[in-house]
Amino acid sequence: MDKTKKICFVCNTTESKYKCPICTQPYCSLACYKKHKETPCEKPAPIPEPEALPVPPVAPVPDYLKEESVALLNEEQLGRIAQSGTIKDMLKNDGLRRLIKLIDSSENPEYLLDKARTDNHLFVEFSEEILAIIQRDPGQTGTEQVLEAMGMGPKP
Repeated sequence: MDKTKKICFVCNTTESKYKCPICTQPYCSLACYKKHKETPCEKPAPIPEPEALPVPPVAPVPDYLKEESVALLNEEQLGRIAQSGTIKDMLKNDGLRRLIKLIDSSENPEYLLDKARTDNHLFVEFSEEILAIIQRDPGQTGTEQVLEAMGMGPKP
């Protein structure tokens, strides 16, 4: 280990070999120790423990999440979204990511969500892909889903 070398705090020239048992200042010799003892020293003040980080106040639950009709996604649906290559590719678009963050942090997310659905074709595609993923049977392919949606159902 390469310890940093401390210089005697009394003479400020020689490397220290000792430290004061009271104030822990480094000194190099008996002569420097005696000179140091000519003035009273004190124990160093203990380093105060850092205060615990303040806990941010819990944000109130938005009204749109309080409604009885809102269906939240389950773990399996969230997992399918997270594993989707299409979603990952779409999220590479900086504009889409900024829009999602803006909606999420807004005081009025419903308004921005409605606006994005009408004004932003990429957001519409993103939303439709999310819906397709959460409505899809996990074992069903995209083609099977389209056929089922058209009323043609899977082939026997």
